Amino acid sequence: MKDNKKALCVALASIFVLAPFAMSLMLKARSDDKKPVVLAFGDSITASGRWFSESEKLLGTRIINKAVGGWNSKEGRAAFDSAISVKPDIMLLSFGMNDSAFDMAKYVPLEDYVDNMRYMITTAQKKGIKVILVIENPIGADDYYTRHDKTAFEPYGGICNFYYNYVEAARKLAKEYNLVYMDMFDIFSSQDDYNKFLQDGVHPNDRGYKLYERALAETIIKRDIGDVNGDGKITAKDYIMLRLAILGYKKLDDESVRCADLNGNGKIDPQDYIKLRQKLLKQL
Repeated sequence: MKDNKKALCVALASIFVLAPFAMSLMLKARSDDKKPVVLAFGDSITASGRWFSESEKLLGTRIINKAVGGWNSKEGRAAFDSAISVKPDIMLLSFGMNDSAFDMAKYVPLEDYVDNMRYMITTAQKKGIKVILVIENPIGADDYYTRHDKTAFEPYGGICNFYYNYVEAARKLAKEYNLVYMDMFDIFSSQDDYNKFLQDGVHPNDRGYKLYERALAETIIKRDIGDVNGDGKITAKDYIMLRLAILGYKKLDDESVRCADLNGNGKIDPQDYIKLRQKLLKQL
């Protein structure tokens, strides 16, 4: 073991500059056989828990569901410290649907929504929690208006246009903080008629929750942060590939760039060397 560690240190030193430690996104059992703790936090779409079963099988652990039906991002922010007291490794974060209810007391202005989400994301990251942002499905206007005031949304082009501002804001946050995210709005919209996947214009039906379930299962088996070359493990080869990319000798695809950005600042730089070296040494 000591010889292996010494050999790796020599190899890394010969390459010279080095990489940030970021939590693995592949939610497999850790080397100490401890299962990852996963927290779900959001509104009723998440509170239902109807899209967790497949991922729980893959993880071999239960997803702790702290979501509450009817909540908006303001209420989520107020309860956030309590929610993360379970000390999760991963958090599924999903708000926006209720925030956009302009005709109701649940309404949260877009600027406040972004501020609330930013607070939850940054607070989680500071505590070492990996955030997976869940961007919620589109709204079926006809069913939505049976419970909401249609005239309130007419100046904005209807509820679908108004709600889309929150979807776009969530996408920008995902990019800003280099988050892995599930874009359920895009997934539903790619169907022939997304209304067939909704039960009341807001909540998914069984078919809709299957889309969520499939998306989550695909998300949790994404490559580890640090697995730059995509071979399913983190080795000195990833370190070499990262160095070549930073020096301009190697062009990385988008997924490789995401995995190489260990410090989560949206780009690859020499600090990523240091983090990757730390990650490699921890494995010995």
